[in-house]
Amino acid sequence: AYLAGDFTWQGSGHLPQAMLERAVEHQAPNGGMTYFIAQDRNVSPYLSAYTALAFNWLRKSGYKIPAAVEETLHGYLLTMLRRDVMPDFYSKGMASTVRAVALAALAGRGKINRSDLQRYQPHVPQMSLFGKAHFLLAALGIQGSDAIKSEVCSRILAHASQSGGKLVFSEVIDDGYARILSSALRTNGAVLTALTAYAGTDAGRRLVGDVPFKIMRFISLS
Repeated sequence: AYLAGDFTWQGSGHLPQAMLERAVEHQAPNGGMTYFIAQDRNVSPYLSAYTALAFNWLRKSGYKIPAAVEETLHGYLLTMLRRDVMPDFYSKGMASTVRAVALAALAGRGKINRSDLQRYQPHVPQMSLFGKAHFLLAALGIQGSDAIKSEVCSRILAHASQSGGKLVFSEVIDDGYARILSSALRTNGAVLTALTAYAGTDAGRRLVGDVPFKIMRFISLS
């Protein structure tokens, strides 16, 4: 309703690939991603992890990801999983959440294994729902992680509140999460993605049931 019926966006088909080719402009020497000036001191762990996720999505859509940028970014994320490189303002919950996003991104490229999941499993209770959803997505990409998937899914479902055929997932988190762009709608979108993927397995289907449909009703009416 906001655009003329004959509106066309000239060259729009080339823009995603053109933007991908400029990703290197936002990559610091240590491999992490920055919003503005590409220096190590400006790296955002959250942006770095989410960029790696976005690369996975764009690859599935047929775009070519700059290999050197992705390889260096994965190196940064693997370091982030093994060392404390988080900014001082990251709480333990924020750090655990961002590491869960990194695990999901790396699992999508076969860069982690079950031992990596097991090492971070004790941190799941500290993660926000957004983090728990991505930890579940990471587990879905790792063989032999059935028990982990079931446990994390149960923790997510414990945050559900049903009303009028809709389900909303809510939690109480501190204001610091705004620094990693947290929002209730984004959280419910991540939960929907994770539970829908888990419901594609026999075990997940039994545990999840029709929850994804009810979340979708909440999101579409929000």
